[in-house]
Amino acid sequence: MTEEKKDKEGKEEENDVFPFIEGERIDLVAGNSKWANLFCNWINNPKVRHYSRNMWPQTLEDVKKRFEPPPDRRIRDNANFMIYHKQEKRPIGSVGLDSINWVSRNANLFAIIGEPEYWGKGIAGEACALVIKYGFTELNLHKIHAGIFSPNNRSLRAAEKLGFEKEAILKEEIYIDGKYHDNHRFSLLKRDWKMKDE
Repeated sequence: MTEEKKDKEGKEEENDVFPFIEGERIDLVAGNSKWANLFCNWINNPKVRHYSRNMWPQTLEDVKKRFEPPPDRRIRDNANFMIYHKQEKRPIGSVGLDSINWVSRNANLFAIIGEPEYWGKGIAGEACALVIKYGFTELNLHKIHAGIFSPNNRSLRAAEKLGFEKEAILKEEIYIDGKYHDNHRFSLLKRDWKMKDE
């Protein structure tokens, strides 16, 4: 492939990316069906799915449904983003809010870095911080919660850095690698986030 062709393809790729939330190293962009193969690889990768607990294999057809808009009459209960690395110009993970309860105004935070070479670099923390701000300032949520399993020490530390407080430990809640592990439940209230952010 010639350099000119590579540059042209790179520009076409950039032109397909529309940042919804801009960060320092990453942007959060709407999911694009052209990334379905990549996303399918992430959630079926044994290393990546280990702590996200994707226990069932997912086909490309299953994944493509994630990128379809919800039926007109259904109330949207999630906000999903692809994590797009600005310098590398590529999607490297997914982050967002799901199980949004519009009456009680709370939601669950999730994140997955699909490319292992970006683990441990603080990118998931940056992505989560952007989503938390979006949840509190644009969606007017009152509370954001998250669940993390005992072996996932990196995520346990990240939750505390983001200002989450531990609400409960659900003993032996999840089965991983032939053993039962605790589920640590964290939450962050809007008023506490605002105080931390000031």
